[in-house]
Amino acid sequence: MSTLLIKHAQVLVTMDDHHREIPDGGLFIRDGFIEHVGPTAELPLTADEVLDLTGHIVLPGLINTHHHFYQTLT
Repeated sequence: MSTLLIKHAQVLVTMDDHHREIPDGGLFIRDGFIEHVGPTAELPLTADEVLDLTGHIVLPGLINTHHHFYQTLT
């Protein structure tokens, strides 16, 4: 079982039914599945891999399935 801890995101946008935005948020992921979402202080302390995303915005589960990269040049 592999685990990933993402912590200290400037804001974590859940896009759940309540449209929560969690400052200093993070995720705990086990075997590719999000197991816990919340403030960094409420997440486990350790994992196989830990990412500190200070200064970043996290949109867990958002998959962009259609993008025109050439449009970024215009």
